[in-house]
This record gives sequence, structure tokens and C-alpha cells, in this order.
Amino acid sequence: MKRAIAPFLLALALACTTAPDAGPPADVVLRAGQVFTGDQDRPWVSAVALRGDRIAAVGTDNELAALVGPRTEVVELHGRTVLPGLHDAHVHPLGAGREQQGCPLSDAKSVDDILARVRACAAARPGDGWIVGRGWDLSLFPQANPHKRLLDDAVPARPVYLEGADGHSGWLNSAGLARAGITKDTPNPAQGVIERDADGAPSGTVREAAAALVEDLLPEPSLDDDVRALRWAVEQLHRAGITSIMDAGVDERRLEAYRRLADDGSLRLRGVACVVVEPVDAAAAVAKARALRARFTDLPLRPSCAKIFLDGVLEGETAALLEPYLDRPGHTGALNATQGQLDQTVTLLEADGFAVHMHVIGDAAVRAALDAYRAATLANGKPGRHRTLAHLQLVHPDDMRRFAELGVAVNAQSLWAYPDSYIRDVNLPQVGQERVDRMYPWGSLVRAGASVVGGSDWPVTTVDPLEAVEVMVRRQDPALEEGPMLGKGEGLPLETALRAYTSEAARLLGHEQEIGVLRAGARADLVVLDRALAADRPTELSEAEPWLTYFDGAVVFRAAVPNGAPGPPR
Repeated sequence: MKRAIAPFLLALALACTTAPDAGPPADVVLRAGQVFTGDQDRPWVSAVALRGDRIAAVGTDNELAALVGPRTEVVELHGRTVLPGLHDAHVHPLGAGREQQGCPLSDAKSVDDILARVRACAAARPGDGWIVGRGWDLSLFPQANPHKRLLDDAVPARPVYLEGADGHSGWLNSAGLARAGITKDTPNPAQGVIERDADGAPSGTVREAAAALVEDLLPEPSLDDDVRALRWAVEQLHRAGITSIMDAGVDERRLEAYRRLADDGSLRLRGVACVVVEPVDAAAAVAKARALRARFTDLPLRPSCAKIFLDGVLEGETAALLEPYLDRPGHTGALNATQGQLDQTVTLLEADGFAVHMHVIGDAAVRAALDAYRAATLANGKPGRHRTLAHLQLVHPDDMRRFAELGVAVNAQSLWAYPDSYIRDVNLPQVGQERVDRMYPWGSLVRAGASVVGGSDWPVTTVDPLEAVEVMVRRQDPALEEGPMLGKGEGLPLETALRAYTSEAARLLGHEQEIGVLRAGARADLVVLDRALAADRPTELSEAEPWLTYFDGAVVFRAAVPNGAPGPPR
């Protein structure tokens, strides 16, 4: 039997409470559970009452008994856990939907599996047009560098382009390279890499900006296609218990798709959208972000954030490091802007009221981003709001304290923070054991005073926040009871991990007065899990699944159960 989380503390909290103010009966009362409110003063109760789109009260079953009227729906939790609606603070819903509609490869476990799927996609889409897929695992290939001849054998006559799971690498066959005009004589574009054979011919892999040589030629989905893809993605978010997001990379098309869903009432999410801007031209970056903010200011996901890609990824050796890669002496990767360009762009964006969200993988990129935030603070006379750095695979110890000093949130993609095949087989030869041991240093950053928020980067990894919570706590493969650990001392307590997906993320989104904590008057966004969470059995965290998801007091997801089995109320 699974034991309840912090039973002594829960009992103490229930014994030291007072009844909520009387009021009309609630519409819904969920009782006899483990309700994590997220409130520092009273984190655990047993019941929560909903009235309309708001939380009417939280407390003990006895305290809330007066709110049960003849028409109140009473949900007996039988010890199940209730959490505030979960937040994903770095996610790409339309990208996930497009992948699902195309040739999805994210769960392919071998090279043969990838190639079989590509053949099947080609057979299902006759003609001579592009075969486009996404999600192949870079660690399946030596140096994360698949060769064109593998795809030539699978689909010899039609162009094939497959985006890697990291979103920073692409793989083509010979027909695809020819269609894109990429030859031995094609130079690497700025901030891009064309991988080559010994004779200089393109091998089939492109990195970063080099992918644009291909992606600009690919057929653009119709707006109707994107609306269907986004609607599917929103359903998956609800299925995962997610009610608030930060879309970490929008453009005009993505915002148009969100508007279509908002107009038909199916965009039952709240949050923030980040417009992707280039840091090399501050004036152009601000103009682009400002124009989209003005045009889509009425969206529930308002584009009040700007997103900057400051470096690449370790797998492609495009992440910016303070010390060189071990397998390429002298090579440290590169930033996508000079420090002066970045300082000016961040300063102008924050002065115009934008939150600035940056992709940073290497420790040199982290330092440059922090320096830019400092420059913006000095220039504007105050720190910008809702600053966040995402991914943070390497952070130099000297920079840990600067996050709290500069008001920068750690945007953690924790499902990467265990020693998987990427880290063991690709990253370890690149950077060595010492740097591997300090990857994704969430514990050190929290001890230095930083706020940690959780994000999936879906579709790069699964959207399931409970798997990520387990890794945030254990730093081990969630599929295994035992296994190697990444970074001793970098795991977080369970309550800290839960706050990363609730109250801390709500603060980052600027919605802390409305969501993220279950308290009277807050929005009725919450998720009921199918079991009690067990703090002393962290390997079970990833087994938990949402049972019910509420958004504004309405059920937006209800788990299906086998015939005859007890399920969520209807």
C-alpha cells in the first residue's frame, strides 16, 4: 500500500485550522484526499470546494461540510492527491501537434525503427514531394551525426528531411540535399553547420541555421491543419493535468492558430506566449515583438514575452562553453550575438515591458545572458519582470548566486537531468566527467536562492510533468527502480518540485494572484491524481496519472477506466 505524503505534517495542519466563512453551497466539493494547496502557511489539507470558476474554500472535510448543499457534486477522493493546475513553463504545443500529423519519430528506439517508419510515411504519401518527420534520437548515431546513405537506402528517389529531437539538428537524404542545393561548395551559414565527409561533401546532417536552407523549402501547413494540430495538443496538455503554459516560441502563424481556438472556446489554457526574436538587431527585435503583442493582445496567451536563442546544443557542439570541447581542441561553440548586441536587445525589450526568456545550454551562454540582464537593470534603472533562462545544462559555480541577485528564474527541463544515453554516449566524450557531474544543477541553484520552475520542452521530451517531477527529485531514470544518478546533491525535495510546476511557475507567468495556489478566491484550476503521492517512495511519482483536470471549475479531462472499474465522477 502506498503511504501518504508527510502524514504527520498533514495531521498537524488539519488539527490547527479554522472553518471558512459561511457562504452559499459550493458547486463541487472534493474531500477525503491529500490536497496540496501550495500555500506556505498551510500546504496540505483534505478538501477543496469550488463555486463557479473560483475556489470557494480549502480545509478539512469537517470545515467544508457546511458548503455541501442539495445540488453540490461531492467527489470522494479516497486519499487521492489534488494539486493546483500544473504549469508547463517551456513548451511548444503546435510543434507537438505538427509532429503528430507528420511522420513522428520521437518514440523510435533504434535506427532500423526510424527507417521503417520513414518508409511507411513515404508509402502513405505517394508522389514526389518531401517526406518530413521529427523527433529522431541523436544518441542513436555516432557523434549524433546520422549519414545520408541510411535514408538513401530507405527512400532513394524522394527528398527526405527529418528534424532531430533536440530541434537543432536535421537529417537529409541525397535527394533532399540536392533539392535544397546543398553541395560540397555550399559554405556554412552564420551560426550554422553543414556536417561533411572527409572529402568535404555534405554527410546529411545540418545544425542550427544550416537547417533553414532546407526548412524554407518545406511545404507550409495550412492554418486549418495547424488549428487541428493545436487542438490535439491542448487536449494532451489537459490529459497531463496542465492548465497554464509558457509557449516558448511563437510566431504569427502560431498566434493565429491560438486565436482560432480562443474564438471557438476550445483554448482552455492560460499563460504567456514568447515571440522569437533575433538578438543581433535590437530595434528589429523590439518592433517584431511589439507588433505581435498589439495584434494579439486579447489572447488568453498574450504575447508579452520575447524568446532569444543564445546558443545551440552540446550534441551538435554548438552550445557556447567557457572551456573547449574535449574532442575539438580550442572549439568552444559560439553565441548567436555579441555581448553588446545582446545587452542592447535585452535592455530595449525590458524597457518596452517584455519578459525576456532565453535558451541557454552552455556555461558561456548562461554567463552572457546574466551579463545582459545586469546591463538592462543598470540601463533601465530597475530589473525586468519575469526573467527566465531555460535548459541550463552547464552553469559555472561562480554564476549561481547571480540568478537570485538579478531576479532570474531557472526554467528546468528536468526529464533531461539523469544519465541517459545522450549524456553517457554523446556528452561525456565532449566535455568530460567533471562537467557532466555538474549538469542541470537545480539543487545548487535553489541553495543559492534561485527560483526553479518546470517545463517540458515538449515535443523534445514527453509532456508528462509527473515524470519530470520524479527526475527532479531522484536524478535517476524514471523507468528504473535503481540506476546511476546525475549530480549528487542536485535533487530537490518533493514539495519544492511541486511548487516548480505550480506556484513558482505562476509567479513567472505573472499570474500568482490568480493561480498556482489553492486558496479561496483563486481560479478553480486543479488536477486530481489517481493515487496518493508517497514522499518516501519517489520511484512511484511517475506512475501517477491525472484522474480529473479542472479549468475554471469545469472538467476538461476525465480519465477513462476499464468497464466495471470505479472511475472519476461524471
